[in-house]
Amino acid sequence: MPTHPLGLAPLGFLDLAPPALVTLAAGAGFTAITVRARAAVPGGPQYPLDAGGSVARETARRLEATGLRIAQVELIGLDRHTDVESCRAMVAGGAALGAGSVVVSGDDDPAVVAERLSEVCALAAEHGMAVELEFMPFRRVRTIGDALAIIEMAGATNARVMVDALHLHRSGGTVEAVRRAPASRLGSLQLCDAPRAAPGTTDAALAAEARERRLLPGAGELPLVELVEAMPPGSAVAAEVPLPPPDADRAPEWRASAVAGACRTILAASRGLGAGRGSS
Repeated sequence: MPTHPLGLAPLGFLDLAPPALVTLAAGAGFTAITVRARAAVPGGPQYPLDAGGSVARETARRLEATGLRIAQVELIGLDRHTDVESCRAMVAGGAALGAGSVVVSGDDDPAVVAERLSEVCALAAEHGMAVELEFMPFRRVRTIGDALAIIEMAGATNARVMVDALHLHRSGGTVEAVRRAPASRLGSLQLCDAPRAAPGTTDAALAAEARERRLLPGAGELPLVELVEAMPPGSAVAAEVPLPPPDADRAPEWRASAVAGACRTILAASRGLGAGRGSS
């Protein structure tokens, strides 16, 4: 199987600004990164990519020097309080650096999330970008079914569902659910691993695992090879693996290389993206 492009999500490396993340990712053999341009939780790390700003300029310089690209910018939380117009600089800054999509999550009634999603999709479309809705078991948009339904409600042709291996499993989803989903509605795949059993059933326990206690692909019990094969051909693949202690305390270079190697092993073991979707 040919070497597949592999991106690095920032979770697990949020102490690194985008220029440093580019350098780290390139050294570990990744081909792209995602930038946390907007905090996922109040007070969380964020690195705005304001056009012409120093962070954007240095990020662009390192992208050119390494040959990496920015695949996505994240994360816009969609609820009744979301001011989509305030996200304009984030979307434009990401587009200026070559990002192909904006990542969003939803934490409100489905109709509200769909309305806000439609607004973000319209904004992203101005720059030729897609929007990927990430379902999470500790948010109101919990499952792949929830996300697909909201995309249909939004009616935007550039909306997709991001599939995160951990979120899929912890929300009760299956490889078969991914395989049955319309290829045109699936976006990227995020790889990590985990034990089959969740650390708890509360939103707090699920969020803590997702943010701080993921395992290297192949070190847990998730059906990752089958999941890769269930995604449509051409899907982007990224690693999102914030490791637990003691590995969390190792040097970022060690962690990035370990994550890249583990993901490459899973990709190499698969028959390829789309191989499990049949002829439909």
